[in-house]
Amino acid sequence: MGWANRVTLARAVLTLAVWALIVLGAEGAGRPAYLAAFWVFVLAAASDAVDGLLARRLAEESVFGRIADPLVDKMLILGTGTVLLGVPGMAAHLPGWTLALMLTREMLVTTVRAAAEARGVDFRAVGLGKTKMVLQCVAVGACVLAAAGTPLARGTPLGSGLPGSLALWLVLAATGVTALSGAAYAVRAHRVLARG
Repeated sequence: MGWANRVTLARAVLTLAVWALIVLGAEGAGRPAYLAAFWVFVLAAASDAVDGLLARRLAEESVFGRIADPLVDKMLILGTGTVLLGVPGMAAHLPGWTLALMLTREMLVTTVRAAAEARGVDFRAVGLGKTKMVLQCVAVGACVLAAAGTPLARGTPLGSGLPGSLALWLVLAATGVTALSGAAYAVRAHRVLARG
């Protein structure tokens, strides 16, 4: 197993640690557990750039890496977001519908990518998809900090007549880019698959 795949597997383990720390925080460990979860999340998110770089530099691109890397990305964002919903009051910063939209986009892209690559077409992430991942990391990281009671948690939910928290606005921005990215992938897929 090459170094790129080892980094991907390490990111999966770090993601599991983030989930465990968030659960500990929600079950009484509080702020210290949430802050630890945030820093482990940052390390896991940063390692996403490392495995791709290693795969290209060391010529270690593999079928395993092409499957495992996006799976671990989904664990990091969607899994962490789902675990965060168990934190009391988190829906004010991370509405469930935003995760549902992100999940729908990921299922669409995964399905289309499988169909395209079955025809021998390379369907890797492009600019907007990478921007989406960065914004999702920032938004979910902000929600972990909001769970810790940092200033990102200040404000009230949208709909109450007052602006929501900074974490909520970051989540909404990430959700908007996620929707745009999904639409861009759908158009790209239509062009690729329509060629027969």
